[in-house]
Amino acid sequence: MSRFHRVLFTAALAALFCSGCAKHDQSVRVAVYTSDPATLKILNNALRGIESRHPGLKIDLMNIPYNDYQDKLTTMMAGGNAPDVISVEVNNFVDLSLRGALEDLTPYIQKDQLDTKAYYPSVMNRFSLGGKVYALPGDISPFGLVYYNKKIFDEAGVPYPTSQWSWPEPFLSICGKLVKKDASGKIVRWAWGDPYGIQGDPFLLSDGGYYTDSETSPTRLALDSPQALESYRFRWGLIWTWQVSPTPAQIQSFSFGPGAESMFINGQIAMMPSGIWHTPSFLQHKDLSFDVVEFPWGPSHTRGWGCGGSGYSIWSGCKDKEKAWIVVKELAGPDTEAGLAETGLVQPALIQVAESDAFLKSPGPANKKILLAMPANAHFGPFLKAWNEIWYGQVLPALDPVWEGEKKPEDVLPALTASINKKYFAPAQN
Repeated sequence: MSRFHRVLFTAALAALFCSGCAKHDQSVRVAVYTSDPATLKILNNALRGIESRHPGLKIDLMNIPYNDYQDKLTTMMAGGNAPDVISVEVNNFVDLSLRGALEDLTPYIQKDQLDTKAYYPSVMNRFSLGGKVYALPGDISPFGLVYYNKKIFDEAGVPYPTSQWSWPEPFLSICGKLVKKDASGKIVRWAWGDPYGIQGDPFLLSDGGYYTDSETSPTRLALDSPQALESYRFRWGLIWTWQVSPTPAQIQSFSFGPGAESMFINGQIAMMPSGIWHTPSFLQHKDLSFDVVEFPWGPSHTRGWGCGGSGYSIWSGCKDKEKAWIVVKELAGPDTEAGLAETGLVQPALIQVAESDAFLKSPGPANKKILLAMPANAHFGPFLKAWNEIWYGQVLPALDPVWEGEKKPEDVLPALTASINKKYFAPAQN
């Protein structure tokens, strides 16, 4: 083969190779972090539907385990090979947006005249910075439900809790009547238990308090506030003063892991605070009769709860943002949200879909309609890049001795708050 023909042959191979690359590049890659098979099936079907409505558009779904999700994404971004469309959770959105990794969706929204007021304002505001939108919401997940075992209430002769209940009373009186002891005096059923380790912050939020001095622009930790001290002391008292909630050791003795979901299923706790996503699991236990009520009002008749949620963003390094926008818009649209709502796992971020039969008649508790008003009192984590490090690395470990009964909240929270403020906030104020 002559040199001329070798050059032509090499060029032809290169063209063929590049043609294959171009074809691959035309695919819109979508990254999600769900592990639920039903959700993945719905997402896959939704993507195939988007392809059918937009001939020539190819979409690849990437499912990355949640624990690896953030690190994997940032590594891919650093290498210039990140997914085009990124499913963002309300907390990991903070880090990604502060990195400048997400595209401003405002021009696309304005061009298509998309009504952002159709979404719950709380989650829409979470994904908006400086008047610009960086993600379209897919779902919202208030943590303000209290699951209660109806059979236990019936057995104890206690009326079911209503939306008007509050703490400390009548909450404490209700709890006291639900505790059950065996002949030896040993507690075999408690009134209250948290599913993800013992938590004081649900009471803090219902007491009108918050983790920091501001949700959107925090300048200091506020776990030394009167509300924080009052609410954490009350949660401590449920274990050590009134003995209506199990200690960490008692939870472990039942071999059900760090939380109380299994204890609720087995009738060993009567009430459990959390979100709607537990219901598909609970419904698998046909002998479990349960319903939900809002978390009780705080002592000053204030109301609030934590909240999760997710949305869809475009990676700022995406090569074809117009195609990525088509995918984002449809994934956060009514058809996809309705399909996911029918699983009973999520509450749609689109108000119209949340108020439809797709959500309200999906598997779940009879009183799930209370979720429709919950976003108005929802609180997300502080908009702070270091928040996970502060909360999971500093605050929760410091509270372990409190829940174990070795210390009281007032022995820990003021000093802990001062230490964290000095380490994480003072440098930024100087």
